[in-house]
Amino acid sequence: MSEEFIKIADITDIGLNQSQSINLEGIDILICHTNKGIFAIEDKCSHADIPLCGGQIIENFISCPVHGAVFDLTDGSVQSPPAYEDIKTFEVLLEDTSISVKKPISE
Repeated sequence: MSEEFIKIADITDIGLNQSQSINLEGIDILICHTNKGIFAIEDKCSHADIPLCGGQIIENFISCPVHGAVFDLTDGSVQSPPAYEDIKTFEVLLEDTSISVKKPISE
């Protein structure tokens, strides 16, 4: 059985160190374009359930635009308070300029 990836964006639509939020099957996912690659994370800060979209991206890190918590885009781990819980990440497939994300498993 092959893993199902769903096309969600095009890399040409997301500038370097920018992000784009999409909703996939009821889950808000943030696609981040960095100089380290393309990453997909849950678009919700674990500190206050605030979207991370619009947060500053440096290397492979994103900061919450409201309270400044920092997360590693590669694995969702917290790097700086006030957040203490990691966030979800999603597997990304890049084909030419097309960005796909592995279909989330319903919990």
